[in-house]
Amino acid sequence: MKELNNAIHCAEKFQLHPLGFFYLQDKVGGGITHRVHVWLPDGADRLENDRHSHSYDIESLVVVGKMHSELFQFRHTADGANLEFAVSYQSGKSILQPTGKRGVLDAVASFETSSGARYFLNAGVIHRVTVTKVPCVTVLTTSERGKPIYSYGIAEEEEPFNRRAANQDEIHKIKTTLKGALQ
Repeated sequence: MKELNNAIHCAEKFQLHPLGFFYLQDKVGGGITHRVHVWLPDGADRLENDRHSHSYDIESLVVVGKMHSELFQFRHTADGANLEFAVSYQSGKSILQPTGKRGVLDAVASFETSSGARYFLNAGVIHRVTVTKVPCVTVLTTSERGKPIYSYGIAEEEEPFNRRAANQDEIHKIKTTLKGALQ
């Protein structure tokens, strides 16, 4: 698979995502980006505010591994347990700003995606992905739609997350995982 071969050769460009996986992106143009995501067996801890939306549509192929996706709808209530945060990016960091809204996240649907299967997610849909079989590698195409980005959870505040480059040990594990995905 061309995307994985390219990713192996560019492994030093992978960055850590706030949700615990490593990603490599290639901006094609016209709002289209190709991405490779890698979840390692000893990946980082998940954030408490892990339900989120994107500004873009996602078409994803699970190359290896398995993931469980949950879709939600935010219902504003004054005494809701979940807080809403607007997500912005500055100097390589993800920053969550409280919107002042509280509410409930109502489950809308859930689905499993196994190795060899694809899924599509519209921009603006609130979701959470849990990887249930690691390592997990996905190849995505995103199409920018300009929707606002939100994160939801119970943590009152979250420190800005530095989307740092993978270190040498992580680069080795990413390369090994990608080579395994090609077999």
